[in-house]
Amino acid sequence: MTITLTTQWAAIIGALLATCGWLYTARRARALSKKQQTVNVMLQASFNADYQKAVLIVSELINNNAKIPDLRAAGMEEKRAAFRRVANHYEFMAAGLRNGDFDERLIRDSERGAAIQIFEKGEEYIRGLRNVRRRTTLYEHLEWLYDRWERRPPPWWQCCAEWCLARPFSGRRVKPG
Repeated sequence: MTITLTTQWAAIIGALLATCGWLYTARRARALSKKQQTVNVMLQASFNADYQKAVLIVSELINNNAKIPDLRAAGMEEKRAAFRRVANHYEFMAAGLRNGDFDERLIRDSERGAAIQIFEKGEEYIRGLRNVRRRTTLYEHLEWLYDRWERRPPPWWQCCAEWCLARPFSGRRVKPG
């Protein structure tokens, strides 16, 4: 009877260890895939000549002013297009982070300052754009990212829960309308 019981326990323990190994491998593969995807998006942006030109225009706007001037004014078409191109890039990155598709640590370590400045300096323009278009979801993910990284960083317990889920809590989403 003891031999059978020991054999059964060995089989159960072996199955549990195999399952743990499989879960670890799957989680690690997903993490590496997210990092690779994040690096690809960042590299594509850095090699895109149009995007780099837009970044230069926007950095002039950001560095010379406390807030971005009214981009809806006449003669601001090029600056408006450049701001929207850069803001759309960060909106895409924020949406990827919020949905768990990109690696947050990698983006935060390399793009945090720029993402925060884009929203902080352009917040007035973004809110005006939301009012004009009557779309509260414009740059919603960028605002979520700004809140997460600047205004209200997540507490330690939330970081632990997000680590277990392998993605950040998406927070309250704005309903389109």
